[in-house]
Amino acid sequence: MRCLTLAEELRNDDITIEFITRPHPGNLDDYIISKGFKVRSLSSPSNEIQLQQDLIGYELLLGVNQLIDADETIKVISGDRIDYLIIDHYALDYNWEKKLRPYTVKIMVIDGLANRRHDCDLLLDQNYILDKARYDKLVTSSTLKLLGPKYALLRKDFLINRKKCKNNNEVNRVFVFFGGTDADNLTGISLKALSQSGLRHLFVDVVIGSSNPHRKELKIEIGKNPNAKLYIQVDNIAKLMLRADVALGAGGTTTWERMALGLPSMVVTLAENQINVTRDLDKDGYLKWLGNVDEVDVYTIYNSLLGAVKDPSQLRVQSCRCQSLVKGTGARVVATLLQSD
Repeated sequence: MRCLTLAEELRNDDITIEFITRPHPGNLDDYIISKGFKVRSLSSPSNEIQLQQDLIGYELLLGVNQLIDADETIKVISGDRIDYLIIDHYALDYNWEKKLRPYTVKIMVIDGLANRRHDCDLLLDQNYILDKARYDKLVTSSTLKLLGPKYALLRKDFLINRKKCKNNNEVNRVFVFFGGTDADNLTGISLKALSQSGLRHLFVDVVIGSSNPHRKELKIEIGKNPNAKLYIQVDNIAKLMLRADVALGAGGTTTWERMALGLPSMVVTLAENQINVTRDLDKDGYLKWLGNVDEVDVYTIYNSLLGAVKDPSQLRVQSCRCQSLVKGTGARVVATLLQSD
């Protein structure tokens, strides 16, 4: 989704954008195509191939060894002039990038882990980073480093819909979104918390992706709550966020979306790479971290929301702090820097 945001910003500058993806189950190829971009597909990985290659860590998400992935990528772009190759995958490092270097003018990497070397001209990490030197030994001295939420790749809606920070004199409406898939069904857990006495009066906007595996049971659960409404794969998520007084959500890109709109958040981390960033944001007063996905249950969410309902003053402070950190102009800034010499 963050690559789509950057792609749309670059297309506004009459730049031709194409995507290279691998057809994993539940991927966004159809969605990317519906936005008017061409998709070049790599081969579909099989379980047998993955076992033969002894994949570990993020390579399991890639589906093949990264050098095989590099060779396949070279084949699908062979013969075309590529001005900028933008890479967004935690399994790829300088080994992949060195193989692709002869086939492009420049390379940009989107990272968030700072755990591997890169051969790139520009590196973007939009996370809240306290250690500004963490990439110094992982890239060359000539690499342009764009670090921090100032560069967060957010759609224009989040800039257009920015208003003054919320007053939050009381909590009436909750926004719930735990990502497109939400394999752990934190959405369902949140709905159970919101059905408890003390929270049942709240209005609830629930957003899920079209690939959510719990879609049927969530529809049943929402049908029991006259104050709750379900939205599937929406394009107007910023407007839904604006209506809310507080959000329940995951770490990752949606953190910056909520912050740009000044929406106070209670956050559950879904992956190891989200923990440090979310913990630091919590410590500095930008959000409330409820814990990692394996630590959070109905009562964790219930107690946190009930506390906010009884005393919303901290939400007001959080709203103003968030908007001061995330302006919503990151995609335009990155697009401009990509086109500069």
